[in-house]
Amino acid sequence: MRLRPGQYLATILVVLSLNFFLPRMIPGNPLAQLDNPQAMPVPLSAEQRDAVMAYYGLDKPLAAQYGDYLAALARGDLGWSISYKAPVVQVLAARLRWTLLLVGVATALYVTLGLVLGAVSAWRRGSALDSGLLAATLGLGSFPSYVLAMLLIVAFAVKLRALPLGGARSAASLGAAWHVQALDVARHMVLPVAALVLTSLADVYYLTRGALVQVLGDPYITVARAKGLTERHLLFRHALPNALLPVLSLVAVRLGHVVMGAMMVEVAFAYPGMGAAIVEASVSRDYPLLQGAFLVTMLSVLGANLLADLLYSALDPRLRARA
Repeated sequence: MRLRPGQYLATILVVLSLNFFLPRMIPGNPLAQLDNPQAMPVPLSAEQRDAVMAYYGLDKPLAAQYGDYLAALARGDLGWSISYKAPVVQVLAARLRWTLLLVGVATALYVTLGLVLGAVSAWRRGSALDSGLLAATLGLGSFPSYVLAMLLIVAFAVKLRALPLGGARSAASLGAAWHVQALDVARHMVLPVAALVLTSLADVYYLTRGALVQVLGDPYITVARAKGLTERHLLFRHALPNALLPVLSLVAVRLGHVVMGAMMVEVAFAYPGMGAAIVEASVSRDYPLLQGAFLVTMLSVLGANLLADLLYSALDPRLRARA
């Protein structure tokens, strides 16, 4: 089993470094919101400004700030949010659950739908159904997720008024029974999940279709058909499992794209997830919150790739033989 731990450690170090330096390359002052006379009853005095700078370590050289940043991470401390005036861990914990729910549901749906539609399309290749699926997935996959999100908002929330315009839940449902709250959360998720699923479906569909077209030409499929197995059994029990390995790798690689797309969709729907937190932190130049949000996002993507490596090694007998 090849886990390549050195490559993951090197990648994590690069991610940590980029996570520290990139927010500081954004033009603007992290104390701009605190020092804005229109935003505060009393602007910060010079002494108060120096005290805040010293508290957040912004008065130190960049190398010293980087050392403090790594030391704090080693202690599990993501810092204190400048704009929220609360621990970054606490702010992100409240936002992360919504992003995990959104990305988790969207990923499960687009992978399942892509596998099923790709399998059906490969089995019926050359038919009108195959051509229609090819055209539909190509068209939907060409849309950026946030563009499709805006179109869905206009169509289903503004014109038809069938689904909520944005947010994650309604204020009226907060004191209701659990099943009423769950239904309300599900209604608010329909459009964001649809935007992510429809724009992410194409890759899994095309890969599944291409892999199955090759598998269906193998001799063991012909032998299985000669034994009298049903078409459904032949497709989903024999052909599809052998096409899952490349799809598994694709899903792990695509997870970062889905997470980034989810952040844009969250902004479009005013969904209270990590995307909204990153936008708010960018506007207010909240370095600790930006660093924490990017760190959680990137480590999640790396963790998904590591899990894919583990699953790939477990599913591929050739890799198990080398272990």
